[in-house]
Amino acid sequence: MSSGPTSSAPATSGPATTFHEAYPLKDLRPADYNPRHLSDEAFERLKKSIGRHGIVKPVILNADGTLVAGHQRTKAMTALGMTHTPAVMLGHKVRLTDEIQFNLLHNRVETEASIVYAQPGPIGEWSWIPWQTIEVAQSRNKPFQQAISYMTGGHGAWGSVVIDDQGQIALNAEYAVVAAANHFDVLAWTCPSLDAAQLVADLTGEYGVYDWTGLDDQAPVYNQHIVQPKRLRQYSSLRKQSKLAYKSEVWEKLALPRLRERPETRVVDFGAGHGDYAKKLRPEGYRIDDYEPYRTTPGKYAVDIKSVVSMVRTIEKRLAEHGLYEMAVLDSVINATTSLDYQHWVLTAVNALCAADGTVCIGTRNLLVEQAFENKQHSTSRNDSTRLSFLDSENVDMRFMAGKWMKIRYHTPESLAELLEAYFGEVKVTGRSNATLRAICRNPLRLSDLDYSKALDEEFNMPYPNDFRHGHHKQLVEILIKLVKERNAL
Repeated sequence: MSSGPTSSAPATSGPATTFHEAYPLKDLRPADYNPRHLSDEAFERLKKSIGRHGIVKPVILNADGTLVAGHQRTKAMTALGMTHTPAVMLGHKVRLTDEIQFNLLHNRVETEASIVYAQPGPIGEWSWIPWQTIEVAQSRNKPFQQAISYMTGGHGAWGSVVIDDQGQIALNAEYAVVAAANHFDVLAWTCPSLDAAQLVADLTGEYGVYDWTGLDDQAPVYNQHIVQPKRLRQYSSLRKQSKLAYKSEVWEKLALPRLRERPETRVVDFGAGHGDYAKKLRPEGYRIDDYEPYRTTPGKYAVDIKSVVSMVRTIEKRLAEHGLYEMAVLDSVINATTSLDYQHWVLTAVNALCAADGTVCIGTRNLLVEQAFENKQHSTSRNDSTRLSFLDSENVDMRFMAGKWMKIRYHTPESLAELLEAYFGEVKVTGRSNATLRAICRNPLRLSDLDYSKALDEEFNMPYPNDFRHGHHKQLVEILIKLVKERNAL
């Protein structure tokens, strides 16, 4: 394919895209949102990679010319004195959430989990690989393929591959698998087989740190209820119908053993999600109250405000009658906090709910396990990927689920211990090798009156869509602050 002219991508189920082999850099319009920031060292590595191989991966443009993916490469090209870039322009303008999906997929699409062969083009040139020539020897990384298939189905053939002169796809093999399955041709850059290994090493390096602040307004706190785990979920197969497929490590390993020793213990399950354990244990005589500010009707997205207010009233009544709780459970809540402020408010609220001699059982996501998984993926790309992770400097991963953006926050054993020691005098972290870090906390520390007031006001009167708050929390907060002051005065 000669320099200069443009070509349309072969038809997919989505709108037609256009390939520009030499799109003027001066005509690019950077997107307002870009999730990655490069260090000086990473920027120098990127420039060296471009100097060694050229641009073998087109940037992606929205239909209006906005740069969707490839911000760092265009900066590097400009710094190197380049004036044009290969680019794929989408067939229609896409919304911001899809722009970000393209960006994330584009940043992680250099995978070779699948083994794929196809008809190479001329070395050092762009060409279209007929889908009929694509031979999938091994198809892996199904979740990634599903994400690519979704985006090609909705927006056309936006991706490309690198293939060596012997016909093996060196980069973006999963994209080729999707093309073969959906019968559309693939844009390809052909490189000498002797250069393929170095090219893969250069292009799959880590370039940049993610920064999700540009997505804050796209991921409000009420979206987080989508990631609430369904505890005590049963297997769907008849063979295992009487068995549970999923339990809570925090409840099973921390809370329940203590409750069986002292069944009279009064418990609050704070951020209880669907409230499965409370629903199961209350009929057995256990004294458990649950609170979930984003409780939904089963199978529905909308929050059941009536149910939330009822939980607030129940806790208010229990506090007035019996005082602070002897046990608080905080399972998979810290990892769903959308900001450091909410993380602070959650832990302050749990500190407030806990009696002086009470116990707090906490579980959250383990960064070390996530990193081990990521390192395994990077060291051998032949493994299936079960999720895509894009951690920022605060160990937050942004995900797109059920049409909504949400954040997942991770901790190491050390960072969790350091965090909890600001709220409790005694902290013991366990589960270091598990996906869920667990902690037992005792001796709630005295925090400032301002912290208690703000945290309780936020946590028991959470924001909902359209800036709505139910406002039925004031009496509960008054009672709780009174009890906390009495506890702290001891």
